[in-house]
Amino acid sequence: MDQFVEQLRQVSPLSDEIVGQLLEEMKEVSFAKGELSIREGERDPFVWFVKTGLVRAFVEREGKDISLWFASDSEVINFVYRNISAYNVQMVENTTLLRIPKTKLDYLCRSSLELANWGLKIQDYYLREYENYFINDSWMEAREQYESLLKTRPDLILKLPLKHIASYLQITPQSLSRIRASVKK
Repeated sequence: MDQFVEQLRQVSPLSDEIVGQLLEEMKEVSFAKGELSIREGERDPFVWFVKTGLVRAFVEREGKDISLWFASDSEVINFVYRNISAYNVQMVENTTLLRIPKTKLDYLCRSSLELANWGLKIQDYYLREYENYFINDSWMEAREQYESLLKTRPDLILKLPLKHIASYLQITPQSLSRIRASVKK
């Protein structure tokens, strides 16, 4: 739990008291590789964090599985709450998640300026990440996106099946294999 707490505190300083309150309301849930924690179209009253492991979010459109994003140790899965999930969240490996009811997190944030500021910083971080993706990365060629992923998230390249990386890049696994071969040269 220490690594998870340190990651929480990297976003914004949190006192031991606030961390204790937050952890007290969180429930640890373990999932096996391949299991879904959240299903598209279903009600999900929780905010989820990855304690350990690796997950991916995906949607199925026109018979295609499209990976949207990946999260690993100490990352947030969905901090911005939706009443109905817009995507599926699947375990890429055996994973332990922490979940907190959105209503409890809202209550804690209303009663603690420290925690409210922490939450705003998390939202700001992910908003900037999405903005960067849509402004910069989404316009790149698949090879450039793959090279960017290699630089920014090499851990993902080592852990993810090629089909998930290919679907994230919106190319076929065969095209990804050709890109990987040319990048190695």
